[in-house]
Amino acid sequence: MTLPHTLLHTTRAAMFALGRELAAWKPSRARATFATEAVLSVALSVVLANVLHLSYTWWAAISGFAVMQTSFSSSVERAAHRVIGTLLGAALGALAGPLIGDRPWLFVPALGVIGGVAAYYANGSKAPYAWMLGGVTALMVTYEAHMLSSIEATAVFAALRAAEVIVGTLACVLVASAFHFGPQWYRRLRPPPVLATPLAIGEGAAALQTSAQPSPDVLHRNRLLLGGQAALAIVLLAALTYWFDMPGFAQAMVTTIAVLILPAGKLVDTTRQPIIEKMVQRVAGCLLAGVAGMALLPLMHEQAVWHMLVLSMGVWVGCHVQSGQEGASYVGRQFTIAFIMVFVQDHHWASDPTPALMRLSGILAGIVVLGGVMLAVSVAAHRRGQVGAHHE
Repeated sequence: MTLPHTLLHTTRAAMFALGRELAAWKPSRARATFATEAVLSVALSVVLANVLHLSYTWWAAISGFAVMQTSFSSSVERAAHRVIGTLLGAALGALAGPLIGDRPWLFVPALGVIGGVAAYYANGSKAPYAWMLGGVTALMVTYEAHMLSSIEATAVFAALRAAEVIVGTLACVLVASAFHFGPQWYRRLRPPPVLATPLAIGEGAAALQTSAQPSPDVLHRNRLLLGGQAALAIVLLAALTYWFDMPGFAQAMVTTIAVLILPAGKLVDTTRQPIIEKMVQRVAGCLLAGVAGMALLPLMHEQAVWHMLVLSMGVWVGCHVQSGQEGASYVGRQFTIAFIMVFVQDHHWASDPTPALMRLSGILAGIVVLGGVMLAVSVAAHRRGQVGAHHE
């Protein structure tokens, strides 16, 4: 199947999956609890970021959502990985950025190396989230250094970016802890009748499905392939942004790395299909959130209460789709992230859609550039195969 046909088939499958999910809207206690935790975590992240006058409130809000998982232990582990990766990435960017920021011949390939190494180690690693956040943060800080042209200013930017992540992560852990320990304390006071314990969201499918693990050689080869694709895409994005001031570079970088991170069970001989699925679902979620956000944002009249209410509703809907079983989970996750980008402004509640559109355009740019790189790599591999067959 050619790449255009694969893309069309995957897009159609994603839309049908989302339609099935919305048609089979089945609230449950587990899904409602997860959505409530996510809503409260995002709200608390926004409040704390505003109280502390952080530069990018929306980044704290996204951290508050992204860390939340359906189990307390998973949320805590993800929180630790996000904080550790962010701190290490911020430190690397603050040290390297000012040294190479004014040297494009060194700066552009260095960003590619950072992205490639992050994608390589995030795939097949025991801490993929830490590697991803470390790479993304290092790229953001290093890139920002070439515009700030100052060691002190770069260090401040890195510290603020780390603070935003820590605030959002802390909010998530606090909410998750309340939902985890609160019922335990309540049950100690008033023991409930003994009931069968249901599986958490997604655990049933995980227990029934066992993915065949690829061989070490296949795993290594595909990790190199994904790392190389990430490096090439980021080099192209960095060059375009450095010389043509392309907006949304941060989100383009995040997208490039995020869609190339696959579970070990999917790092098989053909890794293209799961990546295309993530790309399509990411675009679908972002476009749906953008359309909904652009329609609703002017109606808020810059009133914090209305912004928070609509934001909470969007997070709830996105979490409900994310925790579904119809195959549209990633659409729901990306919808939620994009919806947060639209409604949570940098410093105050506003109805200006321009910042959100710039962020969403960066996501789309990352998808387009990465798709072009994947196509070029696929064509080159096909031609090499034809040359090899001809010589044989």
